Amino acid sequence: MTQMRDGGQVLIWRWNDRTRHVASQTRVALWCALHELGIPDETVGGAVMAAWELTANALEHARGPYEMRLLRKGPSFVFEIEDSDPFLPALPSFRNSGVKADTELPERGRGLLIVEAFARGRWGFRLSESETKVAWMAISTASED
Repeated sequence: MTQMRDGGQVLIWRWNDRTRHVASQTRVALWCALHELGIPDETVGGAVMAAWELTANALEHARGPYEMRLLRKGPSFVFEIEDSDPFLPALPSFRNSGVKADTELPERGRGLLIVEAFARGRWGFRLSESETKVAWMAISTASED
């Protein structure tokens, strides 16, 4: 099992706009990295699904190159996806959204709800040192919960 000290960072994968099969490659790369770091199986599936939602947003709304990383923050990890866009979107408000079980949901636009639920509100956007957008989310480990 790979060990990462607090504050450590691992580059999982880097790609550009011409890279093919991004969906499967990003999921597999993150799944392998999380398993190698000893993240429990019950956390890995949700982490990969939520991370893919952030990655899909980067692919749809920005341009490459892209970089996917994991950082160690105490007992938890932070997933990051960086793209070349300097624009930071506003964080949507999910509290009291008014969505009810019998309400018809739109075809699109639920990805950030998945991220919000998985990361328990611990996610967002920031600018990197090179002034490009980084979307991030916390990945809690079993020992934290």
